[in-house]
Amino acid sequence: MQVLLTHGYFLEEDEKEKAIMKPYPPLGILYLSAYLNQHHIENELFDSTFSTKKKFKAHCLQVRPKILAIYTNLVTKVNVVKIFEFFKTNLPETTIIVGGPDVTYNIENYLKAGADYAIFGEGEQTLHETVEFILNQKGDRNEIQGLAYFDNGIL
Repeated sequence: MQVLLTHGYFLEEDEKEKAIMKPYPPLGILYLSAYLNQHHIENELFDSTFSTKKKFKAHCLQVRPKILAIYTNLVTKVNVVKIFEFFKTNLPETTIIVGGPDVTYNIENYLKAGADYAIFGEGEQTLHETVEFILNQKGDRNEIQGLAYFDNGIL
């Protein structure tokens, strides 16, 4: 598996949403998946909404993605950091890319928590260029707009 796209939202943990049962589809990562498909990059989307953490972890161990691209927001931040920890412990060869509205204001915190790359702003082109750099050494990561990372400890 080249790229696994997901988010850190699990409906089972959200009592209010379970009561009204009107969860929304993860449109952001669906757009990203479609964009990667247009560029012939193998990817899979794991919508964790109706799944469990246990099933998500088992799936990740089975497919062993080269890249994990994970969407985050204020609500999912804690789960996303725990997912980073799981990957760093169990799949350290996987490169972790994080994006979403909360990243813009907390880039350094996400990188310190375990993300290898943080995407801020619109993500489609930035994710595509970052994936091409990681998988095929195409381009120069210093030239990718909307991408943050540590280089020898410097952001």
